[in-house]
Amino acid sequence: MKKLLYVLLAIVLVIVVGIGALLALVDPNQFKPLLSEQVKKATGRDLVINGDISWRFFPSIGFSLGETEFKNPQGFAEADLVKLGSAELSVSVMPLFSQHLEIGNISLNDARVFIQTRKDGVSNLDSFGEQAAVEGTVTEGTSSEPVTQPSVEGEATQPWTISLAGVEVVNASAEVRDDKAGTATTIDSLNFKLDTFAPGEWTQASFDITGKNAELSFTAKGDSQLLIATDYKSGELKALNLTTSAKDSVNDIQSLVLGVEHFKVGDWANITFAAKGQMPDLAFDVSGATRLKISTDYNIAELDKLTLSSDLKGSTLPRPEMKVGLSADVTYDVAKGLATLSRFETSIDELALNGKGSFKSAAIPVVRFDVNSDNIDLDAFLGTASSAKKKDTTKEETDSAPSAGGETSTVSKSEEPDLSALRTLDIAGTVAIGKLKAANAIVSDVQVDMKVQNGVLNLKRFNAKLYGGTVSANATVDANGKLPKYQVTKHIKGVDVHALLKDVAQNETLAGTGNIDVKLSGTGLAEKRIRENVAGSIAINFADGAIYGVNIPEMIREAKATLKGKKAEYVKEEKKTDFSALKATFKIGQSVASSTNIHLASPLLRIDGKGNTNLVSERLDFIISTSVVASSKGQGGKSIDDIADLTVPVNVKGDWTKPSFALDLKELFKQNNELEEKAKKEIDRGLEKLLGDKSKDDNIKKAADKLLKGLFN
Repeated sequence: MKKLLYVLLAIVLVIVVGIGALLALVDPNQFKPLLSEQVKKATGRDLVINGDISWRFFPSIGFSLGETEFKNPQGFAEADLVKLGSAELSVSVMPLFSQHLEIGNISLNDARVFIQTRKDGVSNLDSFGEQAAVEGTVTEGTSSEPVTQPSVEGEATQPWTISLAGVEVVNASAEVRDDKAGTATTIDSLNFKLDTFAPGEWTQASFDITGKNAELSFTAKGDSQLLIATDYKSGELKALNLTTSAKDSVNDIQSLVLGVEHFKVGDWANITFAAKGQMPDLAFDVSGATRLKISTDYNIAELDKLTLSSDLKGSTLPRPEMKVGLSADVTYDVAKGLATLSRFETSIDELALNGKGSFKSAAIPVVRFDVNSDNIDLDAFLGTASSAKKKDTTKEETDSAPSAGGETSTVSKSEEPDLSALRTLDIAGTVAIGKLKAANAIVSDVQVDMKVQNGVLNLKRFNAKLYGGTVSANATVDANGKLPKYQVTKHIKGVDVHALLKDVAQNETLAGTGNIDVKLSGTGLAEKRIRENVAGSIAINFADGAIYGVNIPEMIREAKATLKGKKAEYVKEEKKTDFSALKATFKIGQSVASSTNIHLASPLLRIDGKGNTNLVSERLDFIISTSVVASSKGQGGKSIDDIADLTVPVNVKGDWTKPSFALDLKELFKQNNELEEKAKKEIDRGLEKLLGDKSKDDNIKKAADKLLKGLFN
């Protein structure tokens, strides 16, 4: 026993003497030139160790390193790529005999990293390690295969294990500059701490960071528990808490909070998040939760039952305050770059939408969607229903007053919408809405099928029920040329025109059951260019209706009285002309809409018209010829037997908002030649009574004929 004790004491004595000799005879600082030389050979850069290198032997072997600088090449804003205030590292010796690497606490203090790309595109990371590549080039005839050490027969191979007492990074900083792009990100302070770490065991990690990206200052801090599997192929984390904030001259992200309960690849993880802040004219307060799962091959990420609730305030919103909600299930395929919303439900105050969709990342993103809603009232949502009445009450004043922004208004009417986005998208989908109210018009059973591809918007289908009838349409907009081109085809059948005009245009001029066929095309989508360049046709076919604002039979009786030189005697009636059919076809081109076949039929009247309206000035120039074709009671019970077969022309002038109707006396007399003969006889009879035999004088006859021709021509 004593001999064994002596042996152990001898071993300890040898170790102590050896360490003492090492400390006395070997100064680690003498290795500085060698270290610098090897780093220069490996990287082509200079390593400068200004501080001392110190050994440490208890409780483990290690060293401490003083101030050290890893240099940049010439021509960069800072001399050092990496600068280190001090560092410590230790390794326990005895566990090495059991193939266990037990590393003590790793400590880095006042480290700084500086990365720069100059305006000429040269970076201080360029050609990094080229020297090592040159030195490491295998010479001709020399084998590059690694040397394999022979194993001892029967020796069992035991894998190495690693443990770490901890890692501590104190007051680190960094700067990444790109002078060519004009960007810069600065880390002013970074602190990181990792507690005792060993594979298969949970450990605690925490960090805090402050920095600046351009004008945006940011902070972040967080902590979590980590677990690395013993085979180093997987890991877990739990109790993750991350809080960040950011602020610049216009944005203030007061807080962004992320929490993860327990995350492991292949399993579902519960996640919560919240954000609060202020952006220009928008304040937000968002919170939500979801479940996240990432497949074991790291290719599929799934979000299950994603819920989001947001309170928004700001002048840029359709409303001063809004509540936005979202519920969705999302899957992302990394290999395909495909995000799929198998289900989503969103609400914006009282508006609700649901459906599904997908997004595929590509040079031109591919978006597909299928959206539906039971009821959307855009007027109530945007507040346009109440403002429309207010606008009507002030319209007369605003029309008469000069516009201070007249020049801007003219510019906006000539300004083309920016459709460049159509050339960068591939979108296709359908929309179904049970009931929709927009611009005070109410439609139901809306079905939309549209596509955007290669710079062309194609509305393949728009079907809806509209005021007792139906509307169907299709359209294309091609944004590939200098000016966009468009084509529109629309069919309206069986619509209650009076109700439609009353709701949409606050206009009750026309009533009836209407069919309208529209086929238009043109170049340019600015309002001014549409009016100037649109071409095509509009066919109107109304039945069983009335024209409000004009009473044609009343005007006929007035015309008859005028022809007789009398004043019409009748009771004023409602300004309305009933009809059984109203048809017209308008040809559109060169800023003018014209028609030669305006036709209105009723049991009492036949109205035919022609004329045109200027789409730019909105002026009207039509002549409507009206004939009484039946002997019966007119509107209001007035007999019109005495004016049967009389044709009365009515001029329609003015503009779209204020049309005017007036008798065309010259045309009236011209169209009724028999009346001219009757008038001539009445004039001759009157002259004879007035002048006697002198009425037969040639000069007097010529004067009377001239007067008569002037009246009828």
